[in-house]
Parts: sequence; structure tokens; C-alpha cells
Amino acid sequence: MLNNSYIIFLIALCAICHPCHASLIVADTATFGQSIDLGLVEYDKLNEASGLAVSHRYTNVLWSHNDSGDESRIYAMSYRGKHLAAFQLKDIEAIDWEDIACGSGPVTQTSYLYIADIGDNKAQRQTKFIYRLLEPEIKESSPKSIVWITQFDQISYQYSDGMRDAESLLIDSKTLDLYIVSKREEQVGVYKLAYPQSLKTINTAEKMATLPFSWAVAGDLSSNSNELLIKTEQEVYYWKKASGDSISTFFKTPNLTTVPYTQELQGEAICWARQSMGYFTVSEEPWRIENNAAHLTFYPRLTLLDMNGDDHFDIADILHCFEYISEIQPLAGMPVVPDINFNNRLSIEELIYGLQMLIQNMNK
Repeated sequence: MLNNSYIIFLIALCAICHPCHASLIVADTATFGQSIDLGLVEYDKLNEASGLAVSHRYTNVLWSHNDSGDESRIYAMSYRGKHLAAFQLKDIEAIDWEDIACGSGPVTQTSYLYIADIGDNKAQRQTKFIYRLLEPEIKESSPKSIVWITQFDQISYQYSDGMRDAESLLIDSKTLDLYIVSKREEQVGVYKLAYPQSLKTINTAEKMATLPFSWAVAGDLSSNSNELLIKTEQEVYYWKKASGDSISTFFKTPNLTTVPYTQELQGEAICWARQSMGYFTVSEEPWRIENNAAHLTFYPRLTLLDMNGDDHFDIADILHCFEYISEIQPLAGMPVVPDINFNNRLSIEELIYGLQMLIQNMNK
């Protein structure tokens, strides 16, 4: 029989040889609420959603796409999963589309979509692609047909340290730098494509950080680039920084913070809501599993937002909301002010949230 001292020694030795990151993880259940099921993803052809992005052009619109195996198509749906439109990039093969992001681009005051063809399960693709296009116009007739997109930019890149599989794309709307998070390493890497990215030559994604977890399947930067979400199959990790700090600040903290996440059937997509009022996830529809319908899920923010960046919420933040409401482009029949907790009542907090959402309807 082993004595207690020897058992303690073995446990310590295992901890040194196989460090456990769980001791460095802090669960934050105060900033964001638990999952709210918004319903089924209506469109049958969107059955393997591998990316998710909130529209910067319209209220209550999300963009998504399938994993490998689909045409080069993106799909627009409402916050309740209703199909709104389908668009296809002309003369492009969707090799392994893994993420989509919405943000700023070369033309100021204009919203762009970034589609990441960055998947590489066996690490055999030397060159990966990111497609940048103006966020498409959604018309009432859009759900009835495929709309072709002929104008877009192709950003080609290679990693500075060899071939990688990745499923997470981040866009810093302040600097227009792009970030890719690798997937399969024991400690995943964060790679940067600095703006302006070349459209004529192959860009190099430089490694800027590592993160102490594996299997990163999705990520999103908030519209002000001050908050970051990275999702694995089991967890959602969350970072927050001050407005003046660089992106690298996210990765200097010694501890990891998780926020609420209810594990989905092969969930590989996450994005912020407008004004970081919460975040959305969506599941795929694994064909080997019964009752596998894809659901759209929302996690609401429980804390009010500091609109003017003075590190506290007060009447000035409410006035700030009113001052900047303009150029709203809601779709027909779509609500503008959201019922954040979906209880069919509107509280003062939700009204403030709604005002904050309206600010984000402006073309940037």
C-alpha cells in the first residue's frame, strides 16, 4: 500500500508534468445571463452553421454560412432564425469556410463582411483565403432566390510557422487588422494579418500570442474591439480591455475567464450582439444524431454599458444614446427595440439597451 507522502509526491509530479489549466479559469456569471433559446434555424440548407456575425447594416440580422461541402454561399437570418436571404460569391470554391465577421473596411462609414476559408483538418493547405465584401443589401424578394455577388476582395495568406487548421476570425474595426486563432494545438496560436492586407501577393500571418487551451472553434471581437470571445466545444472564454489598450493586452492576463455557455450539438459559431449587449451561438445539425435541429441561442448582458467611455454608467450615457440615433435601416416587419430577456415586456433597462442598439444601426 502506498503511504500518504508518496501519493502526495505522485500528485505533485503529475501536476508538474501535466499542468492543469482549470486552476487558472474563473467563471463570470455576473456579466452575462444564461442561454435563451431563440428557436430553430428556419432555412433547411443552413444545416452546418460554422460561422456567425451580427449585421452592422441592419437591425436584428445575423449572417452565417455552412462548413465545407456547401456552395460559396452566405445566409442572412433574423434573431429568431427566420431565413431572410442567400448570397453566393461568383467563381469561388468554398474549400473549408469556418468563420465570418462583420466590421469596417477600406471605405469608411461602410460595413463589410469577411469570410474565412481557413479550415485545414490535416494541415495540408499551404495558402488560406479570406474574402472581403460590402455587406449585401437585403430586399423583400431576397429569400426566394440566390443573389450573386461578383465584387469582392480575396486576401491570401500563409502562417509564419507552418500550416495550421483554424476556425476563428477576428476583425479589429479600429485598425482593420485581422486575427486568426488556430484550433488543434495544445496551446492555440493567435496570428495577425496587419492592414492593409495585400490583394496581389500572399500575406504572412505573424504569430503574436498563444492561449492555454485547445480546440478553438469560433471567436469574435466586439465592434469597439474592447471585448473578445473565443469559443471551444465546451467553453466560451471572455476578455475585456480599456479603450486605449492594444489587442495584445487581451493575452497578457494570467487567468482565463469563462462566461455562460450551454453546450450544443457541434456548436462552432459565436458572435457579439450589437453594442456587445450579449452574444449569439448556433449549433450545427449532425446527421448521425437524432433530434439534431439547429437552434439559435442568445446570452444577454446583465450589466449596463458605458456609452461615453468614462468608466461608469450615468445620465450622460442615456443622453449619449439619444444624440446619436440616426440612419436606422430596419427590415420590414422586424422590431427595432429588443425584448432582451424575451418575456414579452419592455423594462427601462431594455429601453436603454434598445437605444444603444439603435446607435449601432448607423453605417460606420
